[in-house]
Amino acid sequence: MNKIKAFISCMLVLLFSVSANAAVVSQQVLSSKTFKLKNIELEAISGVFNFEFDPNLENNKVIVDLERAPKNSKGVVTAKANFFIIQHKDPALRKGALLEVSNRGSKASLRYFNHARKNSLPNKASALGDGLIQELGLSLVWVGWQGDVTPSDNAMQATLPRIAGLTGWARSDWTVDSAKSLLSLSHKKGIETVYPVDSARASEAWLTKRLGRDNLRSVVASNKWQFSSDGKQIAGDFEPGVYELVYPTQDPIVAGLGLAIIRDTAAYLKDKESPYLVPKTIAFGVSQTGRFLRHFLYQGFNQTELGLKAFDGMFIHTAGAGRGSFNHRFAQPSRDAHRMSAFFYPTDIFPFTSARIRNDITNKKVGLLKRNGEDFYPKIFYTNTGYEYWGRAAGLIHSHDVYDVAPFANERIYHIASAQHYVESKNNIKAIDESKGLFAGNNLDFKLHLRALLSHLTNWVVDDKTPPKSAYPKYADQTLTNFSHFQLPEWLEMEKPFKPHTVYEVDYGEHWQQGIITNQPPMLLAEIVPPVPKVDNNGHEVSGIKHPLIRAPIATFMPWSLRYNKFASNELADFQGSIKKWKKQRILSRYANKKSYLNHLNKMSLKALSQGWILARDVSRIQQQGAWLWDWSMDQPEPLYPALEESSE
Repeated sequence: MNKIKAFISCMLVLLFSVSANAAVVSQQVLSSKTFKLKNIELEAISGVFNFEFDPNLENNKVIVDLERAPKNSKGVVTAKANFFIIQHKDPALRKGALLEVSNRGSKASLRYFNHARKNSLPNKASALGDGLIQELGLSLVWVGWQGDVTPSDNAMQATLPRIAGLTGWARSDWTVDSAKSLLSLSHKKGIETVYPVDSARASEAWLTKRLGRDNLRSVVASNKWQFSSDGKQIAGDFEPGVYELVYPTQDPIVAGLGLAIIRDTAAYLKDKESPYLVPKTIAFGVSQTGRFLRHFLYQGFNQTELGLKAFDGMFIHTAGAGRGSFNHRFAQPSRDAHRMSAFFYPTDIFPFTSARIRNDITNKKVGLLKRNGEDFYPKIFYTNTGYEYWGRAAGLIHSHDVYDVAPFANERIYHIASAQHYVESKNNIKAIDESKGLFAGNNLDFKLHLRALLSHLTNWVVDDKTPPKSAYPKYADQTLTNFSHFQLPEWLEMEKPFKPHTVYEVDYGEHWQQGIITNQPPMLLAEIVPPVPKVDNNGHEVSGIKHPLIRAPIATFMPWSLRYNKFASNELADFQGSIKKWKKQRILSRYANKKSYLNHLNKMSLKALSQGWILARDVSRIQQQGAWLWDWSMDQPEPLYPALEESSE
C-alpha cells in the first residue's frame, strides 16, 4: 500500500515542455485536484513555471541589468516561479483568466470577490466563498514574481538571478513609535532582507533621525548603533522618531524580471498549446500590486516578446498615483509610500495620468501609457477608496494643477467614497475619544462594490459590453478641491490632517534613467500637494460610488485617521480610517426606530443596485451590516450577525 502511495505522489510531479513561442519554457505540476462548486467542476493545479529571457530582444531591454545576469548555455537568463491555478475542468467554459499579481506573496482575490475567508488553501469548494469568479467563467491564476518574499507553503514567490560582485547602496527607514533595540533592514514581516550590509564597507554606512516627514535629519553617532553579525539588522537604543539608514551592499537581484514573469504568464495562458488556454486575460492588483500594474503599463510590458497584447483587461485597486521599486538596481519591491512611512522611494513619481502632461521640471510631455500604442492598451478599471486620495495621492491620476484630466476611452476611474484602504474588522475598531464618539478603524465594506465592478469588467473584456461611466471627484463639478480649501463640518469636532500624502519631483542621481540610484537619500526638488474630495454636511465624500451605509447615514465613515497619541500626532495614520459615532438624538431625528432605518437602507441598496454598484445577492448582506451599525451606534448588545469580512494589506 505504501508503495502505491509513493508511486501516486511521484506521478504528481510532472515536467512538461511548453510552446517555444512562450518564455514559459517548462512547468512542473506538483499537485492537481478536481472538485465541484455549485455543480461547476473545477480543478486546482499548483506547480512551478520555468522561464527564459533573451536580453537581446527589444521588449526585454527595459529590464534593468538583464544583460549582466548569469546566462545558460543558450545565452538566455533563467528564472522560476511557483503558480496556483483554479480553472473549469471543461475548457469550453473558460471565458478568460483573472491573474492576480500577488501582494507580497499573498492571495487576495477570493476574499475581495468571492466573500471567502482568509488563509484557506483554495483547493476545495469551501475555500472559494460564493464562487462569483468561477460563475463569471474566469480561471483564477497566481504566479510568484517577487524575489524577496519569505518562503512558506502558501506564499507565491519567484527565484530571480543575482549579479555577483556588483556593488552599490541601499536605504532602509523606520517610523519608530515606541522604543526598540533592533531594526530589520527589510521592509516588513514576510519580506526577506536580501540586501544585508557589505561587511567590508560597513563603516561607510550612516544613520539619521528626524521627528517628522520633512524635518531636518540629525546624524546618529556611529558608537550608538551597530550592524548585527549577519548584516540584516541594526542594534541600538531607538527612541520614537524616523530613522533612515544608507549603507553599502552588493549582488543585486534582477528585480525587473518580476514584470516579465507576469507578462509571459499572461502570454502563456493565451498560447494555443497551453493546458490553461483562455481567450482573454485580466490582471488584478491590490495596493502594492496595483502600483505594479501601473509600472507594468508605464514600462511597456503589455506588449509580449512576440508583439502581442499580454492583458486584455486590468483591475487596478488602491494604487493611488503610484508605481514602485519594481525595476531598478537594488530595488526593494515591498517598499511603498505613505505620509509617515516608507519615505521617498521611487513610488510616486511623474507621470501620474494616462494622458501626456508636461513636466514642469524637464519640460517634456509624458503619460503613463506612453511606451505602447493603442493596440496594446488593456481595458482598465482604476478603483481607489477615499484613503488613497488622502494617503496615496489618487487625485493626481485625473488632475493636473487645478484642471481635470479625463481618462482614456479604455479606462474607467471609480472612487469608493469614504472608505479606508482595507475593510476593517469590526472587532478592531478602537475608541480614540469616546466622549466625542471618535473611533479608529473604518469597516465600510467596499468589497461589495468590487464584486459588481469585476462583473462589469469581465463583461467589457469578454463581451465588449460597456461598463458604467467613471465616478470620481472633479474640479469641474466642485467635488474635488485643493487641500488648503478642504473643510470638515464643525459639528464633527474633528481635526483635519496636517497634509495629505504629498509627492515630489525627485532627483535620484545622474544614472536614474538607466535604473541606478546614486543619490541616497534622493534630493527633493518640488512638493506636489494632491487635491482631495469634498465632503457633505454628514462628513461623507460627495463624489464616487456611495455605499448604502453612507446613503442612509447614522454614523460618519472617514477614510483617514490621525496618529493619535504618537509623535507627529497631526499626521495621517497609514492605511486606516475612522468612524464618528452619531449621538442618539441625531439618529432618532431621522429614523423613528431600527425598522424605519433598515427600510430606508434597503431602498438605498436597491438604488445602488439599479446603478450597477452592487449585486442583487449582496443586498441582504448590507441589511446585516446596517443592523450591526444601528445596534453599535445605539449601544445595544452585540447582535448575532455574521462578522464583516476583514482584510489587511
